[in-house]
Amino acid sequence: MIIESAGAEDELTYHNRSDDPDLLNKLKRAGVSVKTYKKLEALIRRMNWDAFTTTDLSTHLAMTNRNVRRIIASLCDYGLAECIGETSHATRGRPSKMYRLT
Repeated sequence: MIIESAGAEDELTYHNRSDDPDLLNKLKRAGVSVKTYKKLEALIRRMNWDAFTTTDLSTHLAMTNRNVRRIIASLCDYGLAECIGETSHATRGRPSKMYRLT
C-alpha cells in the first residue's frame, strides 16, 4: 500500500498491485502502469468525482496536463476510461472533455 502526503488533508492511499488479469493485460497494452492507474482511481474516489477533466487530474496529481491527456487517451483506447461529454468555458477556446473510468 502506498500513502502519499501521509497525515495531510490531501492524503492519498492506494495499492500498486492488482489481481485482475484482464485489467493487467489492458494496462500493459495501454502502456500505463498499475501504480498510475490505481493512483488515478484513488484520487477520483477520494474527490467523489462522477466525471473529471484532464486538468482536474493534473492539478491534483502534480503531473503535466499533456502527460495526463496521454494516459487518459491510452485508457480510453483500451476501454478503461470513456469520454462522456464536454464542458463549455465562459472564455474562448475549446471545450474540455469530461471522462469517467469504466
